Amino acid sequence: CKRLRLVVQNEMIRATVLRLNASLLRHQNQWLQEAHHAAAIRPWHSMEQPHRQQLHQLPLQRLPDQPKPTSSDCNNFVPRVSTPSGAKKNFCEYSCPETVREICHGKVPGWSMRPVQDITVTKLGSGLSNVNYRVTMTSPAVSVPCVLFRVYGKGISVLYDYTMEFQTFKMLSKFQIAPRLYASDDEWRIEEWHDSIPLPNSNMCNPSILVQVAAQLGRLHKISFKPDFPSELHAQQPLHVTRLDRWGDAFSQIARHPKVAGSVARMGVQEMLAEREWLAKFVVEGSSGTSSGLDVVFSHWDCQENNVLQTPYGLRLIDFEYSGMEHQAFDIATYFLECTIDYLHDEYPYYKLCLHNFPTETEQRFFCCVYLSEYLGVAVKPEDSAVSVLLERVQRFTLVSHLLWAFWSVIRAQQQPMDGGFDYLHFAEARWALYKQSKDAMLQALQGAGRGTGSTNRHGDWH
Repeated sequence: CKRLRLVVQNEMIRATVLRLNASLLRHQNQWLQEAHHAAAIRPWHSMEQPHRQQLHQLPLQRLPDQPKPTSSDCNNFVPRVSTPSGAKKNFCEYSCPETVREICHGKVPGWSMRPVQDITVTKLGSGLSNVNYRVTMTSPAVSVPCVLFRVYGKGISVLYDYTMEFQTFKMLSKFQIAPRLYASDDEWRIEEWHDSIPLPNSNMCNPSILVQVAAQLGRLHKISFKPDFPSELHAQQPLHVTRLDRWGDAFSQIARHPKVAGSVARMGVQEMLAEREWLAKFVVEGSSGTSSGLDVVFSHWDCQENNVLQTPYGLRLIDFEYSGMEHQAFDIATYFLECTIDYLHDEYPYYKLCLHNFPTETEQRFFCCVYLSEYLGVAVKPEDSAVSVLLERVQRFTLVSHLLWAFWSVIRAQQQPMDGGFDYLHFAEARWALYKQSKDAMLQALQGAGRGTGSTNRHGDWH
């Protein structure tokens, strides 16, 4: 009898816990639902809803798409599946919540045994790159209560290769860096969901954040040393080399488009394009050697506030669509610069530059010593010479970040509606102005010092 009572009590406790979990899942706050993929909509997140809808409906003028992932490319990790009806669907059909519900019901582990009516679909927002949904199974006692459903968008193949992006995602998922991949097709994929909130821009220089991001980047940069790291990815040129050419050429073509021609002409198209050759040489000249900033590693490449999630188990990097092989200094330079840019500003131009938030020299040295300690596997202190060598290279790569995101912004501006939202052209002009300002300050510092270093202070002489 005593044993029977214990069994009954345990079953009652288990049932109570399951009911509580289901209740919590149904009543999560909307801000938490939307936080996970704020990065997928980047500055789009700041648009008013009518503007978002108009942009989603706007026919995109674009360069020819590159091939999407094929079955032969992708079947070595997760099964490629056909649509539920057996017929090919287009982008709009896949973006229908009923279609999303139907696919997830059949493909998410354990969901096919539950009523399809227990699945809720919440649109998180859509940008030019994709449309994202939070899909939740409200039935209790399922092993996967929530997933992210991503529908691939159209029109940005000039910015990154869809096929390579998918292969990279699969690799990172296998290494447990990217979310787990449950199922995929040529037009969509189903990913693991992480309850989290994006990193506020105002916290990016908090020491507890700096140490976590630095360690995360150090670990990420080491995965290219794994014996099972894809050889075809390892053989790639550094991304900034190919993107200076590819993005620069696309920028040159789009600069003639009537929608952006006037603004871009004021920036100086030929002057911007001419910087590519000089910059490609400048960033790699001088010191070399392991951990000098020139190691070619697997790079996140877009380490900004909305791509760093705060989870109950620490920070997590997400959204690797721009990732690939790059010099290690680029990710660090990008993070330092992104400390000064708030993409969730709710007034025109829907971002805010705060140059005084650039990390101090003390913060930079702290970040780099943590990064090197993780990357090299030995203790490195802020005052060590290795930190100084790395920071000198990071300074130079801030110029790469400014110029490439200026090109990127003009490319995106040509696809943007004219009636509001994030001002890509304004952002492009700001990054180009910062490029010129930083280049002048850096060259003056190099000339004055007679060696390959520039000054770094709170007000950012070189950023």
